[in-house]
Parts: sequence; C-alpha cells; structure tokens
Amino acid sequence: MVALFASATLSQAASVNSYISAHHISHVKVTKQLWGGFPHYKYRHGKGKPEGVVVHETGNPSSTIFNEIAYMKKNYRNAFVHSFVDSKHIINIASTNYLCWGVGYPGNARFVQFEQVEMHSKASFAHEVENAAYYTAYILHEYHLKPNDAVYDGKGTVWSHGAVAKYLGGSDHTDPKGYYKNAGKKYFHQAYTMSQFYKLVLKNYHQLS
Repeated sequence: MVALFASATLSQAASVNSYISAHHISHVKVTKQLWGGFPHYKYRHGKGKPEGVVVHETGNPSSTIFNEIAYMKKNYRNAFVHSFVDSKHIINIASTNYLCWGVGYPGNARFVQFEQVEMHSKASFAHEVENAAYYTAYILHEYHLKPNDAVYDGKGTVWSHGAVAKYLGGSDHTDPKGYYKNAGKKYFHQAYTMSQFYKLVLKNYHQLS
C-alpha cells in the first residue's frame, strides 16, 4: 500500500515535460491563416531575418484562440503577434517574414512572436506547451537560428516577454512566467518554468534537424 501510494504521488507530481513524454503527446501542424490587413514592416536586418522567438500568453482566462484572433484583427493598430497557440491549434495569422507589434521597441524589430491562450486542464496545458515548444523550434529551424536560451542573460534566440522587458525594455510585462507557474502548480503540483520549456524546445528542434 505504501509503495502504491508513493507511486501515485510521484505520478501526480511528474513534471509537465515528463507527462508529455510518458503520454506520447505530439504537436499539431502549423495552420497558416494569413490575414492581409496586417502591415508589412521589415525586421532591423531586413525582410525574413528575425533573430529569435518571443513566447507570450494572453492573460485572459476566459478567451478562446478564435476570440483572440478576431480581437487582434480588429485592434492590430495597438498590438498584434504572428501566431496563436492552444492545445489543439497552432495558427499563423501574420507573415513571420515581417515584424509584429507585441513587445515594443526594440524587440518588435527582432523577433517572431506568438501568444498562448490559457488552458484549464492538465492534459490541455500539456498539449499546449508541446505545441508552443514545437512552434518555437519550427521558427528557429525555418530561419536557420540556433537555439539559445535568452531568458536568464538577455542573449539568445528563445525569449519570454518578461525577458524582453527586462533586458531590452519597451514593456513591463512578465508573461508567460505567471501562467506557467500557476498552471504547473495547479495541474502538476510544481511550477512550470521557461527553463523547462526551453528543454522541450531543444527536444523538438533536434527532431526537426
């Protein structure tokens, strides 16, 4: 009985990445639904030359991916990102060959950016994280960028919105740190971190290479 209880406890406390591996969770395909209304401005080094990827989350616990996309199309003059991710979709809505407006100056002119919609179950969060990690790796591979975690030193190709705000300025946002932390604790009994997410990016990147 003690052994069974210990096993159950360890299973509940398994990390998100371990859960993804144990349940053979795989990513969905990238769906391109490019909208012609977004402006086309070049990155600082030119068209088709992003320098990395910024990971966001919407901060809206009641929205859906389609609600978010519709809202962004109506309000793109204030802000927009290239893609949205949830547990079942990776939807690219703006050409990644041109910059978007998601983190302010100077980050907008450097990075592909995507938003994650908040999930509300253990399985859906795990599927979303896998999709997000794959999409990050996919963009790095697409633009011949090597994976390099920028979250802790401000140098590299994989950024959180919080890291951009900390090291480059232009914003005071900290996402997706809070969402990852809270969802990890709620569903896996331990905070999920950008460091763990980066390991998942690496796994996906090596599978693409």
